[in-house]
Amino acid sequence: MSESQLVEPGVAWVKDGKVFVRDPGENGPPALISPGQGIRLIVNGTEQQGLTPVYEKDKIEIIPETHEEPGRIAVLVAPTKFKAYLDVRLTKRTTYRLADTEPQQNLVLEAVPVTEELMPLDKEGLYRLLAENRVTHGILEAALASLYEKPTNGRLLIAEGKSPEPPVDEKVLITCCIDGEARPVILENGTADYRNLGRFPSVEAGAVLAVKQPGIPGKPGFRVDGEPVQPPPKTVELEAGPGATLSPDAKSVIATVSGRPVIRQAGNRYLCSVEPYLKIKGDVNLETGHIIFKGDVEIAGSVREAMRVEAAGKVFVGGEVAEATIVAEGDVIARSIIGSTVRAGGPKVYYEKVRQTVTEVAQLLTQALRNVEPALQHAAARGRKLTPPGALLMLIDSKYQRLPQAVKELVKLIETAPQFKVKVPPPWRETISSLSDLFLKFGLATEQNLENVLKALKELVLLQAEVTELASGAQAGITAQYVLNSDLEATGNVQVTGQGAFNSNIRAGGGVRVLGIFRGGEIEAQDNVFIGLAGSDIAVKTVIKVPSNKKIEIKKSYPGVVLYVGRQVAEITKPQREIHTGLDSEGRLEISAISWEPETQDKGKEPSA
Repeated sequence: MSESQLVEPGVAWVKDGKVFVRDPGENGPPALISPGQGIRLIVNGTEQQGLTPVYEKDKIEIIPETHEEPGRIAVLVAPTKFKAYLDVRLTKRTTYRLADTEPQQNLVLEAVPVTEELMPLDKEGLYRLLAENRVTHGILEAALASLYEKPTNGRLLIAEGKSPEPPVDEKVLITCCIDGEARPVILENGTADYRNLGRFPSVEAGAVLAVKQPGIPGKPGFRVDGEPVQPPPKTVELEAGPGATLSPDAKSVIATVSGRPVIRQAGNRYLCSVEPYLKIKGDVNLETGHIIFKGDVEIAGSVREAMRVEAAGKVFVGGEVAEATIVAEGDVIARSIIGSTVRAGGPKVYYEKVRQTVTEVAQLLTQALRNVEPALQHAAARGRKLTPPGALLMLIDSKYQRLPQAVKELVKLIETAPQFKVKVPPPWRETISSLSDLFLKFGLATEQNLENVLKALKELVLLQAEVTELASGAQAGITAQYVLNSDLEATGNVQVTGQGAFNSNIRAGGGVRVLGIFRGGEIEAQDNVFIGLAGSDIAVKTVIKVPSNKKIEIKKSYPGVVLYVGRQVAEITKPQREIHTGLDSEGRLEISAISWEPETQDKGKEPSA
């Protein structure tokens, strides 16, 4: 049976909360849909409970269910009547929205619950509740306003009596840098760096945020119910919010996480917290300056030309990254990446590069040393005089030419460490310097034995263990819809979910998945690679590399695409589709594929994955 005779069923899918239907081909079965939990399905005015056939002409209505869990507010007055608290349990309202799906014949409408939390009382009702509990003085309007702006469960200080006013008040000394006026950094040559403004400060865990200084007694005050109080010293309350903790003597607040310090003052109460994220409402540009933050960064707009974003956590960019640099220790998500450098994994990106190269050098050198003795025996049998270093040199020239090149790459990696803000330990430098002397500066030719080579290999194995530990841990990935003329590096997976990646280099410690086109540039992954459409009809150089135990899958490919699986290499020489790589029992590269005749509309078109 030819492909044209296949029966094409109808399919339905969900996108952006709407149900779409595509009718079946001739004699094909229609799409079937059924409601899941939290969803009512109405087809042509009739509610349906089970599997229901649908067509493009049908009117399909989706009615999400709504559930509400009532909340409550209680007023708690401290025994001293200097403070009143609200114990808040918010009203929870849960609605359901459809989850996006791929086209399928039998579609179950799965719902994703969306819960919002609301205040149980309006402001007037809350004021009445406070009055009923004799909380009439010292109400913290700022805290009340904040509660209604951002409803929060838990206990909240809502009223505070006035402590007697001392001649010398207790004070809180803010010891961290908080948001303020942006000022350019003055460089050593006296010029101003207007991209480095320091507008969004951050602290590391363990930093002291604020310190309380003692005061001296003074004038009377009052309690929350209006009762006057004679004057002890005017006190201030130093409190720790999320991301911070009070010291044992309650005189300072210490950050428990890295992030953005926030000091909120309400009367004599200082709430010190650390937000592990930074939100930028617009673009990162000259107005914001570079963003260097010890936490997650969320950017609603784009990262503009020559700007830099560095984060100790994740980075989300709602717009594009255009001729900019992003370096994150966590995942990076962006709509599009154009002419930019993006690294996910922070220093782990660098350590993973070093680990791979050190491992390769160690393996090659170990294999070469194992063959020294057979080479000496072979030379002796033929009456030739050969030293162990000479045998090793001969083996490198004939069989292990890759070894000096790998050592050279290792030397270059050490030189580029400052670009990744990594300080290379002196023992690493000494080990790699020894390798360089032996294999790049003819040092091996002057050796009388292999003692220095064996010593270098032993040190290399120790270095390999250290760098492997540094490169381990949670992996960070990169996700974008579109990539052009960019360099992407990640310790985890890289995904391009939209049109594709063009003239770009992608290096991943995990896998790479390009649902659209990969054209021009190179992919080097440590896990499997999937490409929707590879190469172009004009044979733009396109290279894909994976280790010997991983696979490459390409839906469609033009000629000229080069595939590396371990040390095996092959080039696609004609248009093909459904390409899968593998190694046979002898380690030779095998490629299974089906012939493909590109049509005019296929050129540059995003394929279906």
